Amino acid sequence: KKVGWSRLIIEKPFGKDSESFQELSSAMSALYTEDYIYRIDHYLGKEMVQNLLILRFSNAIFEPLWNKNHIKSVQITFKENFGTKGRGGYFDNYGIIRDVIQNHLLQVMTLVAMEPPVRVTGDGGSNYVRDEKVKVLNCIEPVQLKDCVLGQYMAAPDGSEVAYTEDPTVPDDSVT
Repeated sequence: KKVGWSRLIIEKPFGKDSESFQELSSAMSALYTEDYIYRIDHYLGKEMVQNLLILRFSNAIFEPLWNKNHIKSVQITFKENFGTKGRGGYFDNYGIIRDVIQNHLLQVMTLVAMEPPVRVTGDGGSNYVRDEKVKVLNCIEPVQLKDCVLGQYMAAPDGSEVAYTEDPTVPDDSVT
C-alpha cells in the first residue's frame, strides 16, 4: 500500500532567463520525473487569490455572469503601500517585471479570465486548472515595449521611504 507522497517544490522565478531556466530544468529532470516537481508562486497563496476560484465557480450569482457577454473590461492592479524594503537588490538582479508582472499578476489574470476547469480536486485536478490557464495565455498577443510605461519607486514625500536607487541593496550602477 502506497502511503503519502513526496514532491520537489520550486518557487518562481526559476532562473534569470530562458537559458538559465533550461539549464536548471535539465539538471532537475535528470534527478526527478515531472510527477515529482511542483512549481509554485507564493503570491497564489494569498487569501484573495485563493478565493478567486471559489468566487468565480462556486458562486451562483457571479458564475453565470462572469463572461464576455456581461464584463466589458477587467483591470488588475498591483499596489504596495511601502517601497522596496530592502528588496531592491533582488529586483535589480531578477527584475520586478519578471517577478511581479510575469509571475504574480499574469497568474491572477489567468484565474480571472479562464473558463471553468473540468474539476479542481482529486486526481489531476490541478492539471485541469493549468490547462484552462494555458488556454488564456495562448490567446494573448505578446506585449510590445512601445506599449509599456516603465518607472522606478521615488522617495516618499514625507521621507518615510527611500527612492529605488537610494535603497542600500541596489547597486550604484543600476539601470533597472
